[in-house]
Amino acid sequence: MDIQSADPAQLALRAVNQISAMVAYWDAEQRCLFSNEAYREWFGKSPAEMLGMSMEDLLGPLYALNLPYIQGALRGEPQQFERHIPLPQGGAKDSIATYTPDVEGGVVRGFWVHVADVTPLRMREAQLERAITERDEALAEVRTLRGLLPICAACKNIRDGSGDWHGLEAYVSAHTEVSFTHSLCPSCLPIYFPES
Repeated sequence: MDIQSADPAQLALRAVNQISAMVAYWDAEQRCLFSNEAYREWFGKSPAEMLGMSMEDLLGPLYALNLPYIQGALRGEPQQFERHIPLPQGGAKDSIATYTPDVEGGVVRGFWVHVADVTPLRMREAQLERAITERDEALAEVRTLRGLLPICAACKNIRDGSGDWHGLEAYVSAHTEVSFTHSLCPSCLPIYFPES
């Protein structure tokens, strides 16, 4: 097809049928006047099957949930909402739906529908929430040695929250992932090894 001689309406229809979001037009009686191919994947309905179908017949149990938004669009108020949509072949998609009123001369003639799949976004959000929870738990473990630590001035034993005393190394090892190695600092070396 020569792009110069192509019918703009046919190009627009081809373009709308290529996108994965559901795009449709519903009249004031909630009858479908147009839908794209995406309805086939989401609801198992071709554009020909959608033509003239009522929104209630298409949505089934979702209709009651969507009705306040449908009514809002038919009052001339743009609507946007999220919905979990079960698929005919099993599984489900998370979506963001936009209902845009078609107002002409102050009269609402119908509304356009655009429903986009946000399932990958919701999955990433869940992964991020899990990662944040894991990070917070790890930080909470690290914070166990923050704050005041009651320590004996003479022997350096540490008193825990129960009032029990523990050796410094045992306490720190039990509350962190720290391992100890031993040596003597320059101040202590002459005390223990005066001949060095």
